[in-house]
Amino acid sequence: MTKGNLNDLIRTEANKEVESQPSPSPKRAKETNATLQAKINDLTTELEKTEKNQQSLQEKVISLEKELKEQQQSEQLESVLSEKTTLVAQLSSQLSQSQTELTEKKQLIEKLSSQLSQSQTELTEKKQLIEKLYNQIKTLENSPTSTPEPSPITKLVPKKPSLYNFEMATLARYIAPTPTPTELTDSEIGWFD
Repeated sequence: MTKGNLNDLIRTEANKEVESQPSPSPKRAKETNATLQAKINDLTTELEKTEKNQQSLQEKVISLEKELKEQQQSEQLESVLSEKTTLVAQLSSQLSQSQTELTEKKQLIEKLSSQLSQSQTELTEKKQLIEKLYNQIKTLENSPTSTPEPSPITKLVPKKPSLYNFEMATLARYIAPTPTPTELTDSEIGWFD
């Protein structure tokens, strides 16, 4: 037999001996009805006390659960409030930015409207000038024309012959004729198949 099996056999034998020995039972002393009634009364009062304690503990648990729920709700409200405040801050910054853009656009509109009114006044002035010049042209066309005598400044002075009469010759640009297309055939080149 192996060593492990011997140990197991010894252990089982020892357990059998322990189980076969009866355990001594404590002998109860006989109690009277009065002592039993007193014990019952004591136990019932203790039971009532424990029930009251249990009830008060349950009430405390309920109140603590209510407080916990209220605290959780307040924490949720605080988180919602903080989110709302950040949202309000973002919206206020967007509002201020849009207001600055609006004022810039108003200024641009005012500038463009002033430029438009200025260009309109210039346009009306130019229209009036054109009408005035047109009327002057009409009056000149309708009036009899007299040939103006050339002023002494504009009279041509005869040229004196100079010893070296150099004048710049104007040369026309030379344009080559278009060449005739020259296509050589294979026989002219010397290719024979």
